Amino acid sequence: MSLKKVFIATSIALSSSLAMANGVSYDYVQGGIQDYDDQFDGVEFEGAMSFNQNWYGKAEIMKAETNVGDTDVDRIRLNVGFHTPINNSVDFVAEAGFEDYEIGGFDDSGFNALAGFRGMASQNFELGGYAQYSDVLESTDLTIEGRYHFNRNMSVGVEIGNDDELDNHYGANFRYSF
Repeated sequence: MSLKKVFIATSIALSSSLAMANGVSYDYVQGGIQDYDDQFDGVEFEGAMSFNQNWYGKAEIMKAETNVGDTDVDRIRLNVGFHTPINNSVDFVAEAGFEDYEIGGFDDSGFNALAGFRGMASQNFELGGYAQYSDVLESTDLTIEGRYHFNRNMSVGVEIGNDDELDNHYGANFRYSF
């Protein structure tokens, strides 16, 4: 099954009434690793904080190296996000903001936009599915993620995605929610 079919199936499941637990947090810090197939590998740090019931800000920093030539890859994203409940445990999420890429001698900035769903599939298991557009790369990235919550504050997550410019990517992270 293609990643696009998995993304669509995950989005449909999240938007249905199958989810059963409390909502998700938009106040967190996390760190993890990213692997973009044969392109580059690195670490990513992310933080988000709510402004009010529906609005939040998010910052992402990725530091990586290409797999050929050891060229540095740096990405910064600063987004404003909006979320609204679809049911008791699933949110529709939308973000937009600034991004900057530095890859070797390439340095460009522009906007990015994200839309998707995020919610609890059980008391400890969270699912998410997102589509994100990058103005700098002129590409669309489809990503699905799963997150296991050890308790209210600590969780681990894995993600898989496909970017039409950078191909497949995989990640794992640890999150502290507050």
